[in-house]
Amino acid sequence: MLSQRKEMKTKGLLSTAASIAATAMVIRTIANDFIPAEITNYFSMRLRSLSHRFSSQLTIVIDEFRGHVVNQVFEAADAYLGTKTATPSIQRVKVGKTDKDNNLSLSMDRGGTLVDVYENVEMKWKLVCSQVPSHNHGDANSSRSSEVRHYELSFHKRNKDLVIDSYLPYILERAKLMREENKSIKLHTVVYGRWDDDEVIFKHPMTFNSLAMDWELKRAVMEDLEMFTNGEEYYKRVGKAWKRGYLLYGPPGTGKSSLIAAMANHLKYDIYDLDLTDVRNNSDLRFLLLSISSRSILVVEDIDCSIELENRESEEAETHSNQGDNQITLSGLLNVIDGLWSCCGEERIIIFTTNHKDRLDPALVRPGRMDMHVHMSYCNASVFKQLAFNYFGIRDHGVFEQIEKLLEEVNVSPAEVAGELLKKNNNSNAEAAFQGLLKFLHEKKEKGEEETVNIPSSVQFSTISINQSSRGRGRGRRGRGRFRHSGR
Repeated sequence: MLSQRKEMKTKGLLSTAASIAATAMVIRTIANDFIPAEITNYFSMRLRSLSHRFSSQLTIVIDEFRGHVVNQVFEAADAYLGTKTATPSIQRVKVGKTDKDNNLSLSMDRGGTLVDVYENVEMKWKLVCSQVPSHNHGDANSSRSSEVRHYELSFHKRNKDLVIDSYLPYILERAKLMREENKSIKLHTVVYGRWDDDEVIFKHPMTFNSLAMDWELKRAVMEDLEMFTNGEEYYKRVGKAWKRGYLLYGPPGTGKSSLIAAMANHLKYDIYDLDLTDVRNNSDLRFLLLSISSRSILVVEDIDCSIELENRESEEAETHSNQGDNQITLSGLLNVIDGLWSCCGEERIIIFTTNHKDRLDPALVRPGRMDMHVHMSYCNASVFKQLAFNYFGIRDHGVFEQIEKLLEEVNVSPAEVAGELLKKNNNSNAEAAFQGLLKFLHEKKEKGEEETVNIPSSVQFSTISINQSSRGRGRGRRGRGRFRHSGR
């Protein structure tokens, strides 16, 4: 009997609930049909406002775009939250990768929620996606462009200052570091007066660890790069544009291009390879400079050979005014690298290379334009040992002393030494490779002595004087390398 009463009571409650739900639906239908939408929206907003007033939660909305520009906070949050996808609060994760990415990219899926903890405070994130009508029906990508996304970040009201002043800046900084770690270095070149749109991924394997370069000189360059990248406040304090110029000079095959590759890989900077013959005039050159991103390296190789940038101290400078279609002037180039336009960008490195430093106008290589002069000289003991380790994994060998002695007497580039070692490029042939290099150096020494004997006496005196002078300095260069932190 008691169970029957309970059953009847339950049925009564269900019937009442159903009646209330049906009545609510009828009222809602009537309201939608007879009450203007403006009035219903007004009461709806008032109810939400009332509920928010009594709520302890505060929600920040982070839209994907600010006008037509991507919101950097949204981008940073998207990257940061991708590292939190292992938390139990998230159920769905998106994964992807492009040619520009080194690693897989993880992110939240539509409607996903995630709880992050920062300084013992819970931060609740939600990715909200909505579809808006597309006005471009002929666009094949209209469905993609019609999706509007934003993040909602909810937390207790008392933590508002913590979120604004600490949490969000922390996310921006973390995302910046993540982008640098995952960044693929890109190589740009000029096509029809503009930087190419098709980005080429720079995959040169050279690093400072494998770079065959005098050790002390390599260390000086690395320390200078470190001071530059950490010098934002210094450059602001002294009132200078945040840029650095390097002049790499020396004979062919001494590793100038390899050093540039090592610098780019070390700093994770994009490379902009500028051939001045592809630029018509100073105006186009200025436009190209403004198009270069921050945290990049602008390279002008063989600057003395590309166009007629005459040394203004030369008596013949005025006679070479016709350069065909190319109208770049030395003054225009100087203004680009060290004038008012040079400050339109931050953390930029400018590198000039040349085989003949003496052909360059002193104004082009003075301090403030080319701040560090790096002399890439012939192979010495330090460079040879690095090459031997690169090719054979050997740091010492019985013939090293003989080879090093010959390197002090013979001018041979690292590229020539590498070419000899490459002929026997496996560990079992290391002995044969070193013996082959010894033979090559002996032959080069004998050939050099024969050429010295056979030249006319008047020229021989001049040649001997130059060789003696360079040999005396050369041993210093071979022992230490040669570099300058200032211009002439």
